[in-house]
Amino acid sequence: MTMTMKELEAEVFRLKEQVAEYSRVKDYIEIWKLQSRYAHLYFMLRNSEIPSLFAQKTPGVSIDIEDAGIYEGIKGVKRFWTTVLSEERYKTPGWLAVHMTVNPIIEINKAGTRAKGVWFSHGSVSAVREGKGECMLCLGKYDMEYVKEDGEWKFFKLAYRIAYMCPLDKGWVEEPITGSIAGLPENTPDKPATNYLPYSRYRINIFPPPPPEPYED
Repeated sequence: MTMTMKELEAEVFRLKEQVAEYSRVKDYIEIWKLQSRYAHLYFMLRNSEIPSLFAQKTPGVSIDIEDAGIYEGIKGVKRFWTTVLSEERYKTPGWLAVHMTVNPIIEINKAGTRAKGVWFSHGSVSAVREGKGECMLCLGKYDMEYVKEDGEWKFFKLAYRIAYMCPLDKGWVEEPITGSIAGLPENTPDKPATNYLPYSRYRINIFPPPPPEPYED
């Protein structure tokens, strides 16, 4: 059956829409894989590999975890993962740290070059201090921005907004935060921490950030 020019134009338009939708789905999955790779590397104490997940050429990359402060640029990101959260610092008997990344809401611009995402992160931590094993529960959100660099999705901005990191035997109401990154001698951020607002039983807790808004384009 011969198609008219109008029918042919409609078919081409439909196929273009399908290709665009496929590209958005592919980008979504690639971003999800990137975030999951980060979680696996961190759990396996392969922290020195994490800076490779960040954009290497795009200006403006940063990392902002808990109360540590902001580390800027790819040099700052590498400094953070080789000093504050270095493999050598935490590769000790009894150490465990897993921060899962789940329930993502990801928004991607139409050009497929930039994206924003928010993820819940439940976790478990254990360490041996003064000969005694300690177990902790944690909850937070990953507040992320991504950029496509050389055709591959990379972290642009990584922020971890902690809700609590509590001892297992006390819980988040009694002791919502145990320990502090800000107080470590190795911690030398470029700027103070932002949005550090862990749980408190003395206020209404809203736990930012909210889900990201779609790009205006």
